[in-house]
Amino acid sequence: MTSDQRRGTRVSADFEAYVTIDDVITPVATRNLSLKGALLSGCGDCQSGITCELHLPLSPGVRIVVTGEIVRIKGDYAAMSFKEMDELSFTFLHRLVTLNADDPEEVDEELMRIFEKF
Repeated sequence: MTSDQRRGTRVSADFEAYVTIDDVITPVATRNLSLKGALLSGCGDCQSGITCELHLPLSPGVRIVVTGEIVRIKGDYAAMSFKEMDELSFTFLHRLVTLNADDPEEVDEELMRIFEKF
């Protein structure tokens, strides 16, 4: 899939994070984020199709926690598709993407399109 085929605003985001797969914790770094997924580097134990949990600490006591699936591996990079998160994590993620987007209004429009599907 080329970047032109992707839907959704992706923002550059270089955060230290970690991924849990079963009971294994792997430090990773985010390279970009969207409301629907993330590109991670350093995820050597990740395999395509595996369910994992991404923990993204923003500050002491504040973190985004997302359950998802690794959908693509290329070298040291893993693309994660988000499947589930609690309301607080979603609020932080939405705010993080909106604040870093070139067009913040587009992020809100994307969110409305997601809700219209339900």
